[in-house]
Amino acid sequence: MTIDENHWLKEARRDVLPGGAVMNTRCFLVMHFTSGASAQSSVDFWKSPDAQGACAHVIIDRDGSIIQCRPFNRTCGHAGKSTWKGLSGLNACSIGIELANAGDDEKLAKRWSKLPLVQASHKNGGPAQSWEAYSEAQLVACTAVSQALVKRYNLDDVVGHDDIAPKRKNDPGPAFPMQALREACGFSGMP
Repeated sequence: MTIDENHWLKEARRDVLPGGAVMNTRCFLVMHFTSGASAQSSVDFWKSPDAQGACAHVIIDRDGSIIQCRPFNRTCGHAGKSTWKGLSGLNACSIGIELANAGDDEKLAKRWSKLPLVQASHKNGGPAQSWEAYSEAQLVACTAVSQALVKRYNLDDVVGHDDIAPKRKNDPGPAFPMQALREACGFSGMP
């Protein structure tokens, strides 16, 4: 993956969401699932008033296709009320990647995915339940994008939304191979 001088992925399709503040310092990469249908349906939702400013820099569909919505030097509303390594309000210093995935919505997962459901408990607690799996194409694209971002911006960590807001968020969930992604990006263990 190549990030150009204007902070866009050359390999991604653009569907631009205007806005965001200038983000001079980027510290973290935050992984999410959409709790939705397709990547495009999530982008379309972000364009609506109902989204109330929620969006991410990049969204990766189940087939591995990549959409970038905002350059990496502008903030996005993906982290919300969040804290990590002594910093709060991580929208101001993190890049958000969303993966089209139903998460723990079993009905939606059965509608949008042909992959088997993963039975697991969340690391932050709760009973075992069904989670939509992530496709191989999606994970390959996610790893390539993540490696490019960590390298280009010398990021300090790769985390999940469930790490930075554990009391209110459960994404990317137990079906996501967080440790493998972190190791591919040069970090060890789990966040």
